[in-house]
Amino acid sequence: MNIKPNHFSCFCLLILASLFSGYTFGQTPVISDKSNTNSGHFSGKYISGDGEIHLLDALNAAFESTRPSPIMANLPLLYKRDWNGYVEGPVWPCWWIQNTFGATYSMMPFLGEEPYASWIANSQAMWFDQMGDDHRKDGRGLVGPDGCLCDAAYFHLNGGSINGFGDPRQPGGAVGEEIDGKINSQGVWFNQGDGAIDGDWFIGTTVAGLILESDRLLVRHDVKAATERLLQLKRVAAFLDTRRDPKLNLLLGGKGSNLLAPSYAPRKSDGSIGQGYLTELSVNYVAGLERLAEVCLLCNQPDEAGQYRLTAAKVRQGLPRLMTPEGYFIRGEDVTGTRRGVFGAEKHGYFETQPNHYAGAFRVVDDNSNRQIIRFMLDKVKGTAEPGSIAPHGLIIPNYPGYDDHVGEGDMTYGFWCNGGGWPAHQGTMDMACFRAEEYIHPFNAWAAMRPMMEAFRAETPLRSWGLLPWEGTLQQPFNIVYDCWGASGGLLRGLFEYDYTAKGVRLWPHIPTGITRLEQKLPASFGQTRIFIGATGGGKPVKAIVNGKEFQLEADGSLFLPLDGLPGNIHVEFLTANSKSVGTPRLPAKILIPKNRDSRFWNLPAQLDSLSQTINFASAGIFLNSMEMANLGNSFEAGQARVVIEILAALKERRRLEANGTLHTPKLEGIPPAVIAAIDKLYATQARIILGGLQDHLKGLSLQRFSVNPKVLRLAKDAGLIK
Repeated sequence: MNIKPNHFSCFCLLILASLFSGYTFGQTPVISDKSNTNSGHFSGKYISGDGEIHLLDALNAAFESTRPSPIMANLPLLYKRDWNGYVEGPVWPCWWIQNTFGATYSMMPFLGEEPYASWIANSQAMWFDQMGDDHRKDGRGLVGPDGCLCDAAYFHLNGGSINGFGDPRQPGGAVGEEIDGKINSQGVWFNQGDGAIDGDWFIGTTVAGLILESDRLLVRHDVKAATERLLQLKRVAAFLDTRRDPKLNLLLGGKGSNLLAPSYAPRKSDGSIGQGYLTELSVNYVAGLERLAEVCLLCNQPDEAGQYRLTAAKVRQGLPRLMTPEGYFIRGEDVTGTRRGVFGAEKHGYFETQPNHYAGAFRVVDDNSNRQIIRFMLDKVKGTAEPGSIAPHGLIIPNYPGYDDHVGEGDMTYGFWCNGGGWPAHQGTMDMACFRAEEYIHPFNAWAAMRPMMEAFRAETPLRSWGLLPWEGTLQQPFNIVYDCWGASGGLLRGLFEYDYTAKGVRLWPHIPTGITRLEQKLPASFGQTRIFIGATGGGKPVKAIVNGKEFQLEADGSLFLPLDGLPGNIHVEFLTANSKSVGTPRLPAKILIPKNRDSRFWNLPAQLDSLSQTINFASAGIFLNSMEMANLGNSFEAGQARVVIEILAALKERRRLEANGTLHTPKLEGIPPAVIAAIDKLYATQARIILGGLQDHLKGLSLQRFSVNPKVLRLAKDAGLIK
C-alpha cells in the first residue's frame, strides 16, 4: 500500500497512547488464564452457545463484521463498482495482495455465498488479468517476468465518482461521466510500490497470490472456472520455481521482495544489496504448491498434482536450515551465510513473526513445532526495549526489536509502518496458528484491540506506535474503513475449525476456546454450493462428530474429513467431547424479510442521505429478489447482490433507529477524533445505490467481466423494473 508516512515524536505518541480508551499500556486482557465467572447462555445473530459470555459475544461480532451490520464497519461497505468486487478502502482504489493476504485467507470459507464469492473472485482476478508476461509494462514502466504477480492492480471504468467509478481522491474519479462499460484506465505494479524502482520483483506477493487464488478455487469448487485459471497459476508456480535453489530447495528473494513492504535487504559480501533465502517465501511456496496440487486434482490433472507435491516436499525438507535450535524460523539467510532474525543476536537480533505464524496457519510445520513456535513468540520474545514484546497492544507486529538491516525506504522509524507497525491483515494467520496451538488468549485480545476501531468506524491500517493507534494522516477523513482490519476478526472465524480444502472435500480441526461448553455457528461455511453448519458440545477436546445423524470418530490428529461434491445441499456437523450428548446443530437461518413495495419509509430512506437528481428505485431490488427466490434462483449472483442491497438498507434503518433513541454503541477512542455519524450513514445509503448499480451494470452487459446472464433472470429483472 503506497503511503507517505508522517508522525509525531515517539514521546508525543506515548502521551497520546495513555489517553486512548481501551488501549492504555498495561491494559487488562479480554481473557486470561483465570476462569471467568460471567458465564451463561448467549444468543446472537451468528453465534449461540453456553460458557463465557464475552468469548461468545466476541465470536458473534467477528462474524457480524463480514455481513451488513448497523453497528460496525462491515465488508459490503468496501464494494467497488468498477470491478464489481471488494476495494481496499474508500481512499485506496486498488486491490493489494500484501494488505489482503491474512484477512482474505481467514475469511475465505465464509466468502462462498453470493455475492461475496463473485466479489472476491472479481477482485483477485485483476492480479491475474494483468500479471507479468514478459511484455506488459507496469505503472513504473517495468516489464514484469512471465508469471509475476503484483503489489496492486485496478481497472477504472467510466461513470464518475458519484456513481462509484474511478479514483475517489480525484475530481469525478478522473474518468468519464457516462456509464458505458468502457475501461478508462488500468494499472498494476510488479515490484513493491513504496520501494525503489531497483527493487526485486514482488516475490512475496506472488507466492501469497498463489495461496489465495488456489484456496478460493477450492472453496468455490467450480471445475470450469478452476480449469481456466489453472493455466495462469501454473505460470505463477513456474516463475517462483526459477527462484528455487536446486541444491538447498529454498527460494531466493532480493531487495523489497518480502510481503510486508520494502524492509528486506540482503547483502553480498561487499555490503551491496544481493539475494537471500527469505524464509517466508519458502514457507508460503510449500503452502501454495500443496493447494495448487489440489486444484490440479479438481481439474483431473493428477500427474501435475504429483509434481507440485514433490516440489513442495523438497522445499519443506530444506526449511530446517532456516530454523534455530529453539525451533522458530529466522527471517532469512543471505547467500553469504549471514543469518537475519536470530532473536537476541548481537547483529540482526530481531524476531520476525511472519514466517512463523504463516508456517502454523498453513500447516507447513507439524503440531508440536507450531506449538513450540507460538509459545516462544508469546512467552520469550520480550525485552527492555520498547514496546517490550511482539504483541504489546493486542495485535501482532512484524518484528521485535527494530530492524538494523533495512535500507531506509519509507518511514522506517521503529513502531511505524513495516518496521514494527501494526498490520491487522496478518493477524488472521497468527490467530489460526494460535488456535491450532490451543492458545486462545492472544487471538481474542487482538480482536478486543481491533473491534472498538471497527465499531467507531476508525478501522485503519497500518497502525502506528506498535499497533496501538490508527494512521495519523488518514484520521482527517470523516471515517476509516480498510479491508486489512478484517484479519483480526477473520482469524477467529477460520481458527475455530481451520477448513483445509481439497478437491474431494474439506478437513476440519475443531479448536473450541477454553470456557465455551456449547457453540452453534449459524453462518455456514461453503464448499461449492454445499453449506456446512457446525456446532460443538461439551467443554474440552472433541473426540467424535455427528454428521447428518451419523457418528464418526475423529482421526488421530483430531480432524474430521468431510467428503463433499459441492452440489446444493446442507451438511450438519456437531463435534462432541467424550462424555457429552448430542443436542444438534444450528437451525437454517431465516430468509431475509423483504419489505413490501409500498413501504416507502424503507425504500426511500437512502434518498434522505444520498441526494441525487435522479430517483433510485430501490423497491425494484425487493421485487426482483422475491421473484428470483420463487423461481428457485435465490442462490445466484444476481439474487445475492439484490439481497445485500436490501440488507444494507435494513442495517441503515436499524442504525438510524439506534441513533434516534441514543442506544447506538460507538466506542470513544480518546485522543482520536470521532468519526462523523452523518458521513457514515451516507456511506450506507451510497453503497446501497452503488451495489444496486453494479447489479444493473451486470444485467445490461456493462460490467468489467461481461459475464453472461440467464435469459430468465433478465426477464425477471425487467418485470421488476430493475432494468428496462
